[in-house]
Amino acid sequence: MKLLREITAAGAANDYLFTRIRCRRAALDLSGAKPWGGGGEPQELLRREYLWVYRRMNTRLRRQLLPVFEAAELRTLVLCLRYLAAEDYNAIGSLLKLSLLHPLLQRELRGAKRATPLVATLERLLAEQQPEFRGLSETYLRQGPGGLEQALIGGHLQRSLNCCRLTVLKEFLRYLLDSRNLLAIYKHLRWQVPSGPPLLAGGDLSLAVCEKLWRAKDLNGLLSLIKKFSGQTGDPEQFGVEDFIFQGLSQRMHRAGRDPLQPGLVIDYLWRCQQATRKRGLRMEQDRGLSTQPGLEAS
Repeated sequence: MKLLREITAAGAANDYLFTRIRCRRAALDLSGAKPWGGGGEPQELLRREYLWVYRRMNTRLRRQLLPVFEAAELRTLVLCLRYLAAEDYNAIGSLLKLSLLHPLLQRELRGAKRATPLVATLERLLAEQQPEFRGLSETYLRQGPGGLEQALIGGHLQRSLNCCRLTVLKEFLRYLLDSRNLLAIYKHLRWQVPSGPPLLAGGDLSLAVCEKLWRAKDLNGLLSLIKKFSGQTGDPEQFGVEDFIFQGLSQRMHRAGRDPLQPGLVIDYLWRCQQATRKRGLRMEQDRGLSTQPGLEAS
């Protein structure tokens, strides 16, 4: 079966949808300083926006950009498994309210009481059409949610790169794949993890280059590569390595989204929504931390 629900509606004409998206993009606050989309919980707003776009795309555009929405829902699956392990069933229900996952998968997720049998069910339902689900049960038993997330998202990126024909989407997916490799190497070097990081083939950065950096334990060399890869200057660690890398992708997608009548506009908009959500979430955490300091009242 397919990962996402079927949409039978014809959808809007591209020029109409792109006009709507340009208006929403212009109103989006990227600083995280204030809520967007009418306020509310940032991740819920992000899921609502993905759902809004997905429902209004026509069949051809939806097919072209399917990997973007599949990746978002694979993260939903991983979060559900984490909540299930913590026995937080209400959080699973809240997460699925605006999900694009197939209704049968949602039913399995809502009714599950233990993670291991649920993963086996997901593998049985999805492995035929989603190769990244093959062997998922074994991966989960050996590596837990973290290993499962790497197998799902990494496998999805590799499969999508092999299948998609849209140039801007390939650029987006390759950057995400390379980002995962760079961040994995960075975290292993920074935390002095003795085992090698999980690396994915298929990006612009070859596995040979990534493996050489890891074997050399060359953190400075890695940071130099991150600057070159992202097309930015400055100190990645001072900026925050993950934010530094993602800013490079934002700049690329901004360029791709300049054409008002091309699918790059949709990818750019959804990526901006994702980054605005991330920044808003961090800002809210900081605000909560300040409000609970001695001498300050919680608002």
